[in-house]
Amino acid sequence: MIREDNVSLSTLQEDLRNERVPLKEYVARKEGSALFTVAINKHLINTYKSYESTFSRVFTTITKGDGEGSTLRFPSLFGCNPQYIPELSEIPFDNLDITSTTVEAQKFGLRMGISQEMIDDNEISLINWTVGRIGTKMAELRDQEAFKCIHANNSLLGESVDQSLAIHLGNRNRGVFYATGTCTNRLSGTAVAWENLISTAINSLRTQTFTLAAQTYLNPVYANTILVNSNAELALRKVLNSPLIVMATGIGQGNATHVGGGNNVFNGLLNIVASPYVARGTAYILEAGRGLIFLEREAIRTDRMTNWAFEAEEVKAITRFMPAVIEERSLFAIGLGTA
Repeated sequence: MIREDNVSLSTLQEDLRNERVPLKEYVARKEGSALFTVAINKHLINTYKSYESTFSRVFTTITKGDGEGSTLRFPSLFGCNPQYIPELSEIPFDNLDITSTTVEAQKFGLRMGISQEMIDDNEISLINWTVGRIGTKMAELRDQEAFKCIHANNSLLGESVDQSLAIHLGNRNRGVFYATGTCTNRLSGTAVAWENLISTAINSLRTQTFTLAAQTYLNPVYANTILVNSNAELALRKVLNSPLIVMATGIGQGNATHVGGGNNVFNGLLNIVASPYVARGTAYILEAGRGLIFLEREAIRTDRMTNWAFEAEEVKAITRFMPAVIEERSLFAIGLGTA
């Protein structure tokens, strides 16, 4: 019998061959049933972890361990301004809690059945595929929810709103929605060249100010990333990843042409992060990791149980997390219409 620390669905299949027993007899044993559960859980978690999430390129992930609760409050740092202190003078006390954003991890999950027929027929490969799909879908959920959260924060921005992208939590509307608002930094990009949009956004983010207690402060954001829907990725690469000057008229796909003269000052200026879960009508220029928080309370938890009614083995996967925009002025939203 294989050990738990070495078990996987492939080693379990080899164990069945060596012992010349069917899977249904194997899982009927106490130790075999436990190993079957371990193998399923390992495969699900490994598939989940191996998925290359896009959200992590722009969000800062904050994990919370057991006993720490599921809620975090992020204070605004607008009130935190170091001051000159003369010798033997009192150190001023700044107020960090002028505004704050509370983020609470929410639960997402699914169940999927492994039929008794799959077990009776020794269909380990099909079980392997089924469990792997669960892990992949759990990982994809993070991208979906993270970018949905950004879209909701920008949902009042008129032409840049993709009405087909829901802003409720999860795949079904249970009446719980992400916080909505409108980006302070925004620009309509309809029929405007990418070069002009990028230049305006970068300069605006670096020179933006805020006023607090009748005092005006600079609040620079040093943009290094542009977040777009996948349909805009190739058009952007012509501008941002070409060593030659590129002339682009408007923001449509395929309307940029190379001109053989001079170096492209936009080459390598911004990292392109593209995802089909980003609203089609919006692009965001931002400083990766600033202002976007992904609170992770429980990465993934799995379990298996017998469902007598449907003669199946159920696989359950649970995760608890919550994305949030805690500094909306770290983003510059560009409305692309229906690009």
